[in-house]
Amino acid sequence: MKPLSSNERYQELAEKWLNNTISPQESEEFLQWYNSGQENDIYIPRDYAESDQELKRRIFAEINHNISEPILSPSYRIQSWFAAAAVIIAVFAAGLYFSSETKETKQYVADKLISEPTTASPIRGVSPVSEVEDQKPVVVIDIEAGENKAILTLGDGSKIILDDAKNGILANQGGNSVLKAAEGEVIYSFLSEVKDPLTVDEHTPVIYNTIETPKGGKFQIKLPDGSKVWLNAASSLRFPTVFNGSKRQVELKGEAYFEVSPDKSKIFEVNTRNQVVQVLGTHFNINAYLDEPTVNTTLLEGSVRVSDLRTNISQLLKPGEQSQLSEQIEVINLKNTNEAVAWKEGYFQFDDADIKTVMRQIERWYDVSVVYEGDVPNYRFGGEIERNLSLLQVLKVLEKTKVHFRLEGREVIVMR
Repeated sequence: MKPLSSNERYQELAEKWLNNTISPQESEEFLQWYNSGQENDIYIPRDYAESDQELKRRIFAEINHNISEPILSPSYRIQSWFAAAAVIIAVFAAGLYFSSETKETKQYVADKLISEPTTASPIRGVSPVSEVEDQKPVVVIDIEAGENKAILTLGDGSKIILDDAKNGILANQGGNSVLKAAEGEVIYSFLSEVKDPLTVDEHTPVIYNTIETPKGGKFQIKLPDGSKVWLNAASSLRFPTVFNGSKRQVELKGEAYFEVSPDKSKIFEVNTRNQVVQVLGTHFNINAYLDEPTVNTTLLEGSVRVSDLRTNISQLLKPGEQSQLSEQIEVINLKNTNEAVAWKEGYFQFDDADIKTVMRQIERWYDVSVVYEGDVPNYRFGGEIERNLSLLQVLKVLEKTKVHFRLEGREVIVMR
């Protein structure tokens, strides 16, 4: 294998990457070169290219032209566009940019995921191995992404750990069977003797169940009326096993995405802290975590009415709108709704988010605590990161914004 000091070898690896023909061994070779010899801050401006293919072409053109000498920029530190290509290979994450509150400039940090860090390849800043002179290396254990995990509490108080339970019928209660399906889903299926579960006698005793996801967990449930709910990490949904009476009422803590089955005779209601959302049939997301400053309801399809339980003031939302409840209800028009539902699709997505907003999502998904060492960094973040990456991989991406991290057990220390 040619030595990495050879310009021809750099060009060869870069060309293979751009043509998607680079092998895992060559990706690791490129990664090791970057981690061992590249100490400059490296950025890719957000407006450098409008597409992935254009970005590749332009970077490679710069590599060919500037491979032996860095490019000086009046706005940034010394940058090497060849090193920028190495960042794209070294960082296992989707596009991410950031900005300082004192500057308007936004920058991409990474674009393409090709190789991933391992404990055998230390990463600066969040290195799995931190060496101290005259001491043994300190091994930092990486933390895997969350997965399908939840606990179902039945009406009699018994609990079923859903991630351990086998697929099939879990219980029979309230005129229905509770089944665990594949793909992390629980389904409430009515027994044959109940002809129409939505017209059960309103005097029938109501049995409530609760499904709860821990930090680092998610789960999907199909309710007795056929409505589907996706629960994010550290969330819970309380619901009756039969929707009798004139309303279909559930209680949410945390975050969930709803696809409500239409039924004009029974309004569907979601109760959260200080808020109730009423709907006949639609798709929407509610973020009502206690540690978030506002309760956000985002409408994708149909219409919903959001009411402040403290003042009885309500707002009717249209698709593409989001209500934000704190001291009062504020309705904003979103350019797109992707950020609100990215978690359901397997991404973190940020749009000019501050570091604390970002780290609250990291806390819940990786089941860690976050500590800020010194002043809180004032950078703003935007872009996407896959939620199936390990914690160290995600922190590696975030570190390209000049924020640094230290992982100690299940505690993430945020440093300037």
